[in-house]
Amino acid sequence: MQFIIIHGSFGNPQANWFPWLKTELEKLGQVVLVPTFPVDSWDRIAQLGENRPSEIQNLENWTKVFEEEVLPKLKRDEPICFVGHSLACIFILHMVQKHNLQLDSAMFVAPFLEHLGRSWQIDVVNKSFYKTDFDFKILQRLIPLSYALDGDTDPYVPAEKFENFVHAMKSEKIVVEGGQHLNDEAGFTEFPLLLDLCKTIID
Repeated sequence: MQFIIIHGSFGNPQANWFPWLKTELEKLGQVVLVPTFPVDSWDRIAQLGENRPSEIQNLENWTKVFEEEVLPKLKRDEPICFVGHSLACIFILHMVQKHNLQLDSAMFVAPFLEHLGRSWQIDVVNKSFYKTDFDFKILQRLIPLSYALDGDTDPYVPAEKFENFVHAMKSEKIVVEGGQHLNDEAGFTEFPLLLDLCKTIID
């Protein structure tokens, strides 16, 4: 199985549970990619203000990185699983639909499709990614199995935004009690539940 782990806004491959999951999957003999996408600093966005779009973290720049650094490494004739955190989940949908990528499965952690309304700084850097009118029938065919996980106390993703994603993708929903945003801020430098889900799809 090829696992592609993608970070979210203001993130990087060394944050949260990403390094731990990569190590654990590689112990199981899996191929794991954890690409780096361009992100802004929180302070820079705060200084520029909420009416100025991000010139660094946007869909165009992330797509370029994906097409140059990820897509050429994917073996389309072998099973692929994308693992995304937060913004990465909707980015995965963009890439799967654009490139007609047939996945084996996907793990969506703290996903959403639309404006979150909890922090203008996050909405500024996420704005170009938001999309609610994907062709979800096509996406469900290209991603026949998906799990959507979120904490029941997520401070960034409102519960209804999470539910909208689950409904649109017909994902298997898992709510982690007290999990917040399922990131290192909430203590998730390891994520055994997610690893267990990954193990279920490994042949």
